[in-house]
Amino acid sequence: MYKFRRKARITRLVSFLLVILTIFFFTSCSTTTSTDTDKFVVSYPNVSKVNQDIGIRVDPLEPGLSNIRIRIKNESFEKVKVLTKYPYVDTWKPEKGGFYKVTVSGYSLTEGKWYTKEGTITVFDVIPPYIEDIKMIPEKPYVGDEVLLQLKLKSENPVVDLSLSGKTPSSTWLSYTTTSKPGYVYMRLPQLNASGDVELFVKSRAYDSEDATKLVFNVRQIDRAAPTINVYTKTFYPENGDISFTVKLFDNEELSRYTVEFDGQKIIDESINGKTFEKAVLIGKRELGTHTLNIVAYDKEGNMAHFAKTILVGSAALSFEVEISPANPTAGSTAVIAMVPQEKNVTYTKVVFFVDGKAIRTNSGTEGSPAITYALWDVEEGPHTITVYAESADRRAGIAETVVSVPDRNGPKFIGLFANDIELKRTGSNYIFPGLVNFKIKVYDPGGVSTTVLPRLLIKENEFSGFYRDLQMEPEDISSDGKTVTFSVSTFMSLGYYYVTVINVQDLSGNLMRDIGQFLLYVQ
Repeated sequence: MYKFRRKARITRLVSFLLVILTIFFFTSCSTTTSTDTDKFVVSYPNVSKVNQDIGIRVDPLEPGLSNIRIRIKNESFEKVKVLTKYPYVDTWKPEKGGFYKVTVSGYSLTEGKWYTKEGTITVFDVIPPYIEDIKMIPEKPYVGDEVLLQLKLKSENPVVDLSLSGKTPSSTWLSYTTTSKPGYVYMRLPQLNASGDVELFVKSRAYDSEDATKLVFNVRQIDRAAPTINVYTKTFYPENGDISFTVKLFDNEELSRYTVEFDGQKIIDESINGKTFEKAVLIGKRELGTHTLNIVAYDKEGNMAHFAKTILVGSAALSFEVEISPANPTAGSTAVIAMVPQEKNVTYTKVVFFVDGKAIRTNSGTEGSPAITYALWDVEEGPHTITVYAESADRRAGIAETVVSVPDRNGPKFIGLFANDIELKRTGSNYIFPGLVNFKIKVYDPGGVSTTVLPRLLIKENEFSGFYRDLQMEPEDISSDGKTVTFSVSTFMSLGYYYVTVINVQDLSGNLMRDIGQFLLYVQ
């Protein structure tokens, strides 16, 4: 029994030792990767140039390191080299600039583990980064604008350092630096608070090569003043009389163009220049009744002035005046236009009320009941010419007018936003095809829409946190009275979905259009 028990103990001891040896064996043969223990030192430059030899050296810190491998890789290149003998050195000559990830690994025979170290080599091109183009948004800045510079960088370098310096008309020194990848780079200048020339120096640098250019532009004072139109003509012409008038134009900067319409037909459309202009125009004989004269003048900044007058051709004239109540109406209210007779015992059979040459009300009398001599007017901002034409039972007619100016405190009204002539819906989704897209916005303002301060189209792609495209829109269509304007701009759109809006739409008084919100646009 004793010998049996001792043998059993020996058997259990042998089994225990076998388990321990088995665990040690498998542990010794397993492979792991470690990155926090220095088993070797790797030496190479962090920055280099194209076609320049780069040496990567591996120095073991203890014996027993084998299977030393060097992997060099980026999105378009990969190289793997196994170093088998000392000194462990590999030489590589890059052919293209970029960021290259360097991974060095080695196997420790004493520990049975893989050890790895990683780093990056930045390879620059030998050709300097070239500033191919600079675009300003807006192209013609005014005092108070923030200018966005769009730079087009042509380079094979992975990154380019950009610096901008210069002085504004207000003697403020500008200094701006950034690091960016080649392609389109945006730099926003601070608000320009004075008129005059701006001279900026832009420099691009990569490693030891650089390019530089100079940008000069003029900041203009905002000219909100429209031309002044003075017209000298009669309100009443006798039958068979020749209608004529003299027009005198003035602008504080420079005139550009003027048009003349008589009874809705354009008879003059001329380009002019200078601060003053004068011309005598003969219309000739016209039939009995009322006739309308409309004159529109523009200055170089696109500011517009409008003059309207109603002329009567008849045998004998009625005498009356025109009054507005209240005398100083406000936009959005209702005013009364009244004909005030200057003769007694006159029966009026017809009274027509005009605002800026357009009839808003015709009152006709019936047998035994004269025509009503007043009309209600929905007041809009801006200067207006109010004209009243009347006929009487004794076969006479007359005309009179007055001028009223209504303060403009409201911005332009949004009519519609269009992409390739498809009106975009404010709610829901809008769809167009990829490619060149023409955006238009149509707005209206009773006091006139500014074509000097131009709107900006903002396009935000889904993945971007802010608006990544900021485009200046130009006037495409302007109504004869300057109250309805369509602005447009074209840009290329790729597949995806975008949020679109328009800002900076102003009227001639400087009032801004209210926020129109964002329009969701799918390009597919």
